[in-house]
Amino acid sequence: MPNPTLSRRAALALGSGGLVALTLRDAGAQAARAITFVTPFSYILAFVDVLNAKGGGYFEREGLDVTIEQGRGSAMAVQQIVGGGGLLSRTGVGDHIRASSRPGGDDLIAVGTISQGSPFYVISSPAKPVRTPADMVGKTIGVLSVGGATEIVLDVMLQDRGLDRARVARQVAPNSPAGLQLIAQGRLDAYIVSAGVPVALQAANTPHISWNTDDVAPIPGQCYIARRSTLAQNGDLVVRFLRAVKRSLDDMLADTDLSKTLANLRGFEIAEMRNAATAPLILRNEMQFWLTAGRENMLRNVPERWQRGYDLMAAAGFAPAGVKAETLYTNEFVERALA
Repeated sequence: MPNPTLSRRAALALGSGGLVALTLRDAGAQAARAITFVTPFSYILAFVDVLNAKGGGYFEREGLDVTIEQGRGSAMAVQQIVGGGGLLSRTGVGDHIRASSRPGGDDLIAVGTISQGSPFYVISSPAKPVRTPADMVGKTIGVLSVGGATEIVLDVMLQDRGLDRARVARQVAPNSPAGLQLIAQGRLDAYIVSAGVPVALQAANTPHISWNTDDVAPIPGQCYIARRSTLAQNGDLVVRFLRAVKRSLDDMLADTDLSKTLANLRGFEIAEMRNAATAPLILRNEMQFWLTAGRENMLRNVPERWQRGYDLMAAAGFAPAGVKAETLYTNEFVERALA
């Protein structure tokens, strides 16, 4: 005869822990682990890689409880990881290269590249166009944060063209179409923004000039970084994170009208989502950077792109010359995640 006490306990366990049980089963019977991921800035559609993985339950299915912390600049995101404020962060490859030669920076390593190409654009007014780095000399250029990825790429472009960086003033500017108002007011001559801004400007039929910084300084755009000293203990968590992101990316690329993706993002405060017409356009523009080196290299650190980017950074004085870029990244965890 069945034990009624045992049956009631089993029923209660299933009722209260059913969702957890499913999570564990999907994650290979491993307990859900809490990790913190740091973004460079507040929530924008450029970070759909992790936001969709969170909102769509991809992290949960890998047994991860991911908290996504909003950063206040790419340089600060790097500092958060160095200081142990998170397991992983998304930041500019240029930020990572620069940090690698600074105190504590040698403990950082890139475990994957999410944006193979630069996600940054230079925006200016047709009335006072800034079409090349040479046009920036004697002007004021807006950057997203002091010492962050956009200022680094600005300096690298100027250096690559043999221009005096000291003759280009910088000012923090918004990562939004509102920067054109600062140009109209004469406070800026151009500003460097993420890929969503020129898409929004074009959709609104706002006259502007834009060009991608890869045209001058081809540095891989954005990577995921962690501390080397934590990987021995947390390597499996990194693999699970990358596996969840890869499945999320694949599903977004297959989402022809992006309706499922947009639904997964509704739980986040994303200003770009307020315009239902432009949000899909911004998303599609962001997706292209995942595939710059081919779909077969999605999330991988591509050696030739990294070395070329490193050499540009070294020439601009942001890193020691003659270093092999392969010392700054590893594909070990990506390969395990894709296996």
